[in-house]
Amino acid sequence: MFAKSDMIHLQQIATPDHDIVAGLCFAMARNFKATVGKGKKILRPLLFLGGVAANLGMRRAFQEVLRLSDGDLTAPEHFNTSGAMGAALVAMQQREQAVPYRGLPALTAYLSKAEKYVRGAMGPLSMPTGIMPNPDSDASPENNDPIEAYLGVDVGSVSTNVVVIDRQMRVLSKRYLPTAGRPIEAVKQGLAEVGAEVGSRVKIMGACTTGSGRYLTGDMIGADAVRNEITAQATAAAEIDPSVDTIFEIGGQDSKFISLEKGAVVDFEMNKACAAGTGSFLEEQAERLGIRIKQEFESKALKAASPCRLGERCTVFMESDLVHYMNKGAGVEELTAGLAYSIVHNYLQKVVAGKRVGDRIFFQGGVAANKAVVSAFEQVTGKAIIVPPHHEVTGAIGAAIIAMREQNGRPSAFKGFDLSKRAYTIKTFECAECANRCAVRKVSFEGEEPLFYGSRCEKYDVTKKSSDRQALPDLFAERERMLLDTPVPEKGGKSIGIPRMLYVSDYLPFWRTFFSELGYRVALSDRTNRTLVNKGLEATSAETCFPAKVALGHLQDLLDKGVDLLFLPSYIRFPVAYQKITGTQACPYVQAFPYLARASLNFGNTKTIEPVLQLQDRRHFIKSMRDLGKALGKRGRTVLQAMHRAERAQKEFIRSAEARGSEALASLRQGEKALVLIGRNYNTSDTGLNMNLPAKIRDLGIQAIPMDFLPLQGVEMDGLEDMYWRSGQRILAAARFMREHPNLYPVYITNFGCGPDSFITHFFRDEMGDKPYLQLEIDEHSADAGAVTR
Repeated sequence: MFAKSDMIHLQQIATPDHDIVAGLCFAMARNFKATVGKGKKILRPLLFLGGVAANLGMRRAFQEVLRLSDGDLTAPEHFNTSGAMGAALVAMQQREQAVPYRGLPALTAYLSKAEKYVRGAMGPLSMPTGIMPNPDSDASPENNDPIEAYLGVDVGSVSTNVVVIDRQMRVLSKRYLPTAGRPIEAVKQGLAEVGAEVGSRVKIMGACTTGSGRYLTGDMIGADAVRNEITAQATAAAEIDPSVDTIFEIGGQDSKFISLEKGAVVDFEMNKACAAGTGSFLEEQAERLGIRIKQEFESKALKAASPCRLGERCTVFMESDLVHYMNKGAGVEELTAGLAYSIVHNYLQKVVAGKRVGDRIFFQGGVAANKAVVSAFEQVTGKAIIVPPHHEVTGAIGAAIIAMREQNGRPSAFKGFDLSKRAYTIKTFECAECANRCAVRKVSFEGEEPLFYGSRCEKYDVTKKSSDRQALPDLFAERERMLLDTPVPEKGGKSIGIPRMLYVSDYLPFWRTFFSELGYRVALSDRTNRTLVNKGLEATSAETCFPAKVALGHLQDLLDKGVDLLFLPSYIRFPVAYQKITGTQACPYVQAFPYLARASLNFGNTKTIEPVLQLQDRRHFIKSMRDLGKALGKRGRTVLQAMHRAERAQKEFIRSAEARGSEALASLRQGEKALVLIGRNYNTSDTGLNMNLPAKIRDLGIQAIPMDFLPLQGVEMDGLEDMYWRSGQRILAAARFMREHPNLYPVYITNFGCGPDSFITHFFRDEMGDKPYLQLEIDEHSADAGAVTR
C-alpha cells in the first residue's frame, strides 16, 4: 500500500508512466532483497522463476539491485510453470506413495462434500432513501450576455473532476473523468469537453484547484486559488445544506471524515497508509469477482440475503477472507454485500476512529454512487445517510465556490479552455546540487515558462510563497547549525566515523568533541538522502522501524568512505535530562542496533567500536566512558578530560536550543499559531526522514518549532514518572506544555513499526485533551502530497 500511495502521488506531479513502473520494479527488487533475502549471501548463478519473471523490467531491476553480471540471472523456458513441473517430478520419484489420479469426477464429488458457506450474521442491505437528485435545469444566459462563472478542478488519484458554476452556485457543466495516471491529459480533456459545452456562453471570473494534484494543475491552468480537498469538500457541503454536521467522503485512494459546526470545519481525519476502505480497493475486488463495479456491483449486493463478514482489516487480510468464503461456496451476491460492509467497517474503525458522528450526514465522493455502500452505512450507523446532488464532483464544486468567494472582482489568471489544445512535454532529470539527488520533473507547455516539481529543497519548484514565509526564521536549520557549531580541531590521526543516526545524532556535540580530544579525525556520514535510504533498505536483515533501516545506510556510507574506525554504540540508558524528566530507557532497536548491523552489513577490515552505554547516573556515566576509552587504548585522565569537555559542548547545545526556543515563543503574537514537530529528533529534525515538513509548514506562513526548543524543564510530571522510555516522557511533557500554551499545536511524527509509540500515542492523546493535533506516519514511502494535505 505504501508503493501504491507513492505511485499515485508521483502521477499527480506529472511523473512519466515509464519512470513510475520502472521505479515499481526496482522497489519490488529491493523489497525482495530486504525481506526475503534478509542479508543472506546470494549465490550465483540464479534462476528467476514464477510469472513475474516474464517482466523484463523486473529482470533488469534484479540485475542492478543484486549487482549481477550478464549471465548471472536466467529465466528458463518454463519459468511460469516450474512449480507444477516440480510437483510432477516429485510424484515420479515417490511412486510407491503416489495416490492414483481419479480425474474430474472425483474432484467434483470431493467438492460436493466440502464445507459450505454458512449464513453470516449481518443483515441484508436495502435500497437507501437519502439520495438527493441532481437539479434538472441549469442557468441560461439573459439577453445573450455571457454568464459570469467560476471554474473548479479536482485532480484525484482515480478521478479528475472539472466543474463550472454560476454566481448562484448552479452547476453549468461538469465532467467526471478517470485520471488513469495522466493528470495533465485528464485536465486537458475536462477543459476541452466543458469548454465545448459552455465555453461560448460563460466568462470565467475565477478558478481554483484542489485534490492531490492541485499544485501542478493550479500552475498549469492559471488558478487564482489552490486549496486542499478537506476545505473544498466542506465548502460544497455547507453550501448545499448549512445544517450538515458530518461528511463521509470516500475517493479512489483517500478517505476523509469531516466534522462541521455552522459550516466551519472543526475536526477531520484521513486514512493513513492503507487504502483498504477506498474506491480503488472496491474496484480491484469487483474485478476479482468478475463483475463490473458500476453496472453490477450494487444490484448484486442488494439481493444478498446473508452478506459475508469480511471485517475491517487491511487489504491482504480482506482478500484472504474473500478467497476463503469463495472456497466455501459463497455466491457473488453475498461476497459483494460483504465488501460493501467491509468498506463501511474499515472507514468507521480506521478513519472516524471514535470521533463524534453527527445527525446530518453527507456521503460524498465517487463511492457514494454505490447504493450498496450507502445502505451499509445506514445499517451500521443506524442513521440516515444523505447523498447530495453532484456527489461525485463536490470537491470541484467546493473549489469553484472558493474561487468565487476569494476573487472579489479581480481579473482571473485562468489561461482559457483552449489550453487543452496546447502541446506539452515532460522530462525528468536528477538534480546533483546536494546529496538528496532529487528526481525533478520539468513540464513545458507550448508558449509558457516551464514548471518544475519534485525537488525537496524547492530549488526548482514553482510555489506561491507568502510574505510571512520569507519573514519566518528556519529554526530547524538553526538547530542543525547548533549541533555542528562545536569547534573541533582538525586532526591528522586515524579517522573515526560517526553515523548521523538514531540517538547518536542528538549527541553529535558530545561525540565529536570526545573523539577529537582523544586525537581522532572525526568523519560524519552524509545527511539522510534517497541513495543512503536505499542502501539501508537493501541491507536490512530484519523488519524494524524505518529509522533503524535508514541507520544501516548511514553505516554503509561511512564504510564506503573508508574510515579507520566505526562508532557503533548500544544506548541502554540516557543521562537524566532534567530533574523532573527522569526517564532514561532507550528502545530495544537502539539497544540492539550493533547486533542488527552485524547481521546486515559486511564491515570488511573496518574496525568497530561498540560501547554499551549506561549513562543514567554519574557512576555509570564515568564507567561507560572509561570502558570506551579502554577499548580505544586510552586511559585515565585523558579520557576524563575528553569526557568533561564533551559534556560542556553538549550542555552548550542544549542551552542554545532552549534559549532560541524561548525567543521564538516570545515572538509569537497573540492569536498567532505555531506547529511543533513532536517525536524523536532523528525523525522530526532530519529532512531526509521528515519529508522536509518544516519548510512545507513555513510555506503556509506558519512557524515550525523543534521539540527540544520547548522549555520542558518547567513542566510538572505528576502521573508521568512511570513512563520509563526517555523519548516517551519528553513527548508527554511536551504535550502537557502545549496543552496550556494557546499558540502551540503539535504534529506528531511516528513510524508504522515503532513499538513504544504504539501506546505512547494513546497517552499523548489523553494529555492533549480537547486540543487538536495531527499524527503522521512516515515510512519507506516518500511522496509528500498526503502529508501536505493533512
